[in-house]
Amino acid sequence: MPGDPPNTRFRLPSTFSVQPELAADEGPARGILIGQNAPGRATDGIYLGKHAEPPHKDVWMDIRGAHVLYVMGKRRSGKSYTLGAIAEALVARGWIRQGEFDQAVLILDTMNVFLTFPYSVAETHPDASETMQELNRWRIDLEQTPVTLFAPAGTEMPADVDHTVVTLRASDLDAEEWCGLFEVDPFVDPMGHLMTSLHAKVALDGYRDKTNGQVFVPQEIFGVDELLAALDRDTELDGFPQDTREALRRRLTAVARSSVFSQEGLDVRSLLRPGEISILLLRDLDHEMRSVMVSLIVKRIMRLRANSEQQERMIPVHLARAERFESSDPAKADNERALAEECRKRAGQGLPRCWLIIDEAHNYVPSRLNVPSRKPLKKYVDEGRNLGLSIVVATQQPSGLDPSLQRNADLLLIHALSHQDDINAALGMINTAYPDEIVVEGRQKFSGPRSFSALVRGLSVGYAIASSDRANRLFPLKVRPRSTVHGGADY
Repeated sequence: MPGDPPNTRFRLPSTFSVQPELAADEGPARGILIGQNAPGRATDGIYLGKHAEPPHKDVWMDIRGAHVLYVMGKRRSGKSYTLGAIAEALVARGWIRQGEFDQAVLILDTMNVFLTFPYSVAETHPDASETMQELNRWRIDLEQTPVTLFAPAGTEMPADVDHTVVTLRASDLDAEEWCGLFEVDPFVDPMGHLMTSLHAKVALDGYRDKTNGQVFVPQEIFGVDELLAALDRDTELDGFPQDTREALRRRLTAVARSSVFSQEGLDVRSLLRPGEISILLLRDLDHEMRSVMVSLIVKRIMRLRANSEQQERMIPVHLARAERFESSDPAKADNERALAEECRKRAGQGLPRCWLIIDEAHNYVPSRLNVPSRKPLKKYVDEGRNLGLSIVVATQQPSGLDPSLQRNADLLLIHALSHQDDINAALGMINTAYPDEIVVEGRQKFSGPRSFSALVRGLSVGYAIASSDRANRLFPLKVRPRSTVHGGADY
């Protein structure tokens, strides 16, 4: 059981005075709760930090419901630090997570900022250090966070950093992902059309060898060698121009030499375990391969979670029926309990409820480019909440995100921004009212339509503006200190 939140009172480095007075849901220890879907229930929530207006109440975020949270901010604004604070709270055993609702957490780390996440502050910094003093002031529990690093084969890793190597099989990719990897359009480019046809021959339809008439049946699992063999053997593929076939052969041969591809495919279930954080380090992959890997991970999460969610939905039905028939038909009640257990078993073969955290998300869901990860992530944002899937989309370029994503956030944390296009994009996502008046440190006063722009440009590192549709206005908060080592402080 988590402990009760401590009563910590201290002055924050930056303090705001905002009108009108904030009205929001109440969280643990009479703090502020954002994101709650069903008021009145016991709180399952994580501790984000302190409200940066007197009397500096604690700020909590609901995790019982599924959420789409956008975290945005320019470089060195505290954005990545906030992602780490959210992730470690989601799996915490101490008071910073209220409730006992275990979910899985996967961080897609574009720039390997979270390489240091497995190291705790308590085991790294001296007791007298400013970092430790800040943790003690906030009374954050010094617990060991359960973290596993995953790195694609070929990633350059420090010698003393434990990690699990990730590889892909050729059959892990669908035709669209192969085309994305080669940067060709499956409908317009001849090579894209050829790659789509080749994939269908090997994975879906089968083909006949033009030299001896041997029939090759479709294969669920195959490697690059099988794709190359079909390219050489199938008569129908000879209808494509020779230079197109040779160009595709060269690219497939290059892929076969890549360390990322092997006979071992990626089991997404190994990345998502209840109560644990997995971090996939993607920096050493080129842009196309990153997008392909994110695409297949997201699609498999959706598929596996959909299977589990169906089974989970039936468990309480069978248990209720068992209770209904307990006295009138004990045999039928026993059968209903057996059915509930079977549903529980099948649900365990898929995926638990989970949080997907994506740093530098504009690389995967850009506003203009059509990359392999764009469509699956849009579907995840649109439909994931119905499956109990939450997502944290973090970017330093909110204007660079696909416009459809900009409309789907139910929670926002906005760190300092400087470019007007990004400020305008953030304004377009806000789902609550702007304050009438903001006073910073009793000196700077902002009011009127330009108040948000002026405020967000001047936010100190580690401060953010929170937007939630269950609050009557935006409000500032200071993100709590982390118990894990932050790897991006100088970037």
